[in-house]
This record gives sequence, structure tokens and C-alpha cells, in this order.
Amino acid sequence: MNGACLLAALLLSRPLVAAAADESEDIRILVAEGVGGLSIRGAGLRVSDSGESFEVRGRSLRVDCRDGAAVVPGLAPGEGPVAVEAVGSLFAAGRELRGSIEVRCTGDRWMAINVLPLEAYLDAVLGAEMPPSFPPEALKAQAVAARSYALHRKIDAWAKGLPYHLGATVLSQVYGGVAAEDPRAKRAVDATRGEVLAYGMLPVEAYFHSACGGRTETGAAALGRDLPYLASVPCPCAAHAPHARWSVRVTEGELLRLAGALWGRSRVRDLAVSARTSTGRALTLRVTTRAGVRTVPAAELRSALGWLRLPSLWFDVRRRGDTFVFAGRGSGHGAGLCQWGARVLAEQGRGYREILAHYYPGTEVRRAY
Repeated sequence: MNGACLLAALLLSRPLVAAAADESEDIRILVAEGVGGLSIRGAGLRVSDSGESFEVRGRSLRVDCRDGAAVVPGLAPGEGPVAVEAVGSLFAAGRELRGSIEVRCTGDRWMAINVLPLEAYLDAVLGAEMPPSFPPEALKAQAVAARSYALHRKIDAWAKGLPYHLGATVLSQVYGGVAAEDPRAKRAVDATRGEVLAYGMLPVEAYFHSACGGRTETGAAALGRDLPYLASVPCPCAAHAPHARWSVRVTEGELLRLAGALWGRSRVRDLAVSARTSTGRALTLRVTTRAGVRTVPAAELRSALGWLRLPSLWFDVRRRGDTFVFAGRGSGHGAGLCQWGARVLAEQGRGYREILAHYYPGTEVRRAY
């Protein structure tokens, strides 16, 4: 089954149909953007556009963008994308990649899109998103979740006519290319090949995070995604994860510099959680300044301070002198699969299907290809 047929079947809510064993979905990942040109290296490079194709002499190639056209030595400038393939992997934008690179130009700006089989993409995602030392059943659960999320995003991008399906950062799924691959992660991907988590015949938005702190968050509260399978469930991660409990100190000056725009740049006299979600995570904060009192979304404060600096929204905050102390638990948005919780469940003997059913209630594992 090719990509268009699979997407059409899914969009029409028809049953998922297995494909031939040697076929696989492709995925398109935006790995880099820039101005001017992109250098690509590899063995046996071949460059092509919609009408021409030729082998490159040597092991390097530069694609420049000028006035919306891709300029490549030996190829007539064109307005369409340029595809570059290699024998084996290739190097572009500071990383080693499998598959091919498609370069698209808009004015003098370029975007590099890595086109590769979905299963090869998952090998690199799994190695970047979950420690490969985790139990095999936890890795399998992560593989199915990552595949489901990728296919969901592919369907969405296809419906919108977008040139790529996902980015390569934490805002999509972390994709590290060949450097992130690990044999243990690859075994989990191979063992679940083609399997997706489905709800009503569609692959789910299978969000995941590092550690929930003891209870996952609803999709509505964490992500603005009011989906039945992103429900709040208990989780055994609390006593095991590195961020089970954490404390972060932020000076008043640092708070004003990083997040002051949220309340008008006035100096902060006090900061307190003013509303919480049903699970206890901070929803809004009351900021008392010389200019008055302002209510600020907790998620916006976390974004301003930095996702890594403030690991989650499950916190209390107190002022001590000129410093604000955030004391919390967990790491990440808290919705969907808790990776450290999955590790504990796997160590307790739960299989990956049981783990997925726990974190995404009402879903089932189905084979898409």
C-alpha cells in the first residue's frame, strides 16, 4: 500500500489494511532551514529535479537558493525542489542522515527535508527520545507511540498540503539521525513494525513525556487537545524518575529579565499559584507587582523561563529574599505515555500493549502496513 492509499483509507475511517512485507511508509522531516546555500556530502551523490538527473563528481555538493530557484552546478535553475541521494548515508546540516535530502527554495531561503522510510526514522527517534537501556517492552511501547504520532502528523500535513510532516526537535519528535540509532532501539522498532495505536480507525496523537510525577495530565489541560485517550491516569514513576522531585531557584532579576513581558516589566513583589488543573498542576499564577496584580498562564511562564529550567507545571512557588523557589515533581507536559512509568511497568512484567492501554485508554494496537 503506498502512502496516498494508506492516508486516504485512514482519513475515510476505513479499516487499516496490511501492506506487502517489503513495503514501508515514507516520512518527510524538516531537518534544517537557512539562507543562501546548503552543503551536502556523501558517496555516489546523485542530484535531480523534475526533469533532470545526474551523478555528482566528488563527494560534496552545494545547493544555493537565489530568487526562489535552486542553483546546482550542472543543473539548470528551476523553481521546484531538488533531491539529493547518496550511496549509503549522507551528511547535511551537521548530521548524518539516511534516505535523501530535498531542498526547497523560497527567495534566498532554503529548507532541507529528509525523506526516508518511516521505520528508519523511528530507529533514530527511539534512540533520542527514550534511553536505550530501558526494558524492551518499554522501548516497544515507545516505538508504537512514536509511529502513531508520526503517522497522525503525516495525515494532517497531507490534508493541508504541507511539504513536510514533522520537524526534528522536541516540538515534534527528537530526530537525531544516524548518530541517535542504537541496536536496542532498532530491535524494538523491528518487533513492532507497522503497528500503530488506533482510536476509531485513526492513528492517535500519541503524545509522551519523560516523567509525570505520579499521575498523567489530561490532553486538554496539558496541550489544549481534548481527546478521550489523553486522560489522566495513575502512574508508578514517582519514586523512580530522575525528576521525581526537583527545586529551581530564580532570582527576581532573572525572573524580570526572562518573563517580565508577561506582566508589563514591573518588579515582582510576590508570585503564587492561583489556579490548578484537576491533577494539581499549575494553571495560572498571580503576579503581584508595584503596578498591581496580574494573572499569568503558568505554561507561558514555563516557556519564558525555559522548558528545561522549569521541568514541569506541577510545582509550588515561594519567595525567599530576592529569590523565588519553585519546588515540583515530574518532567514534561505530563500527557500520554510517561516514559519512566513505562519503564517501571515493564520491570513489573507488563507487555507493551498493556503499557499502551494504560496510558492511552480506549485505544488498540493495529497494524497499518
